[in-house]
Amino acid sequence: MMNKILSLRAIPCGWESIDFSQLYINSDEKEEQLPINVLLFQHRKMGTMLINTGCSELLKKNMTDYLRFKQNRKIRFDKDGDIVSRLNESDMDGRIIKKVLLTHCSPECCGALPLLPHYELLASAQVLWRIKTRNLEDGMMRSTLPDHTIPIRASGIFNGKSVLQPYFKWVFDVLGDGSVLGVDLRGRCREMMGYYFPEQQFFFAADAAVDERVLDKELVPNEKMLSQQSDPDDYLVTLSTLRRFHRENPSVTIRFLHSSHIPGWQETTAKK
Repeated sequence: MMNKILSLRAIPCGWESIDFSQLYINSDEKEEQLPINVLLFQHRKMGTMLINTGCSELLKKNMTDYLRFKQNRKIRFDKDGDIVSRLNESDMDGRIIKKVLLTHCSPECCGALPLLPHYELLASAQVLWRIKTRNLEDGMMRSTLPDHTIPIRASGIFNGKSVLQPYFKWVFDVLGDGSVLGVDLRGRCREMMGYYFPEQQFFFAADAAVDERVLDKELVPNEKMLSQQSDPDDYLVTLSTLRRFHRENPSVTIRFLHSSHIPGWQETTAKK
């Protein structure tokens, strides 16, 4: 049986400096620069899609909001480092993007949406409601959303069987054919969704942890880290669930928004 997902690769569209020793009780790793990953993947029938868009110069549209944002986040992005420029480097046009899947509402996830000419937006109902109504606390987020109306579609419930179901209350069928499944990873923010690719046993867990070291080394968030979460209790529950899933499903590769290495695949190597 042929795979529905033909290829996937990570494209860094921005960088964030993060000091693990300042965020976790049991870590002595110092500050390092980690990528802000955008995932580019191709579906056999539905075409080329993105998970998130990364940063862009549009984040500086409202300089007051941008400087306020920079006070709390050490984010860097290049002038020609947005997703459309990255696609052009690979002789690809932004018009090939048919759908954009969002993990959550944040400047580094939505910051280049206006640069893409035509697409359908898929995410959790909470993410889509916040974008459609412009009910966003972050002024910079409001200023970087497209002026035009974006076609949107919330993910429906997955009716099949999945390795995710013992761990997550709701599993969503993002594209309607079982090729990409979504789960609720709330805590870092109220509406975060992670995406699982069953054929490749690959789980993109968004910004639910800094990167996979948090799972591998059982890093314990300190008070500073917890204070940065929208809901610290939900964050700890999500983190605990991901750790248990990681321990009990070693064949699944889990990566995050800031993972330094995300293994890609193409059709020739993705077949079982």
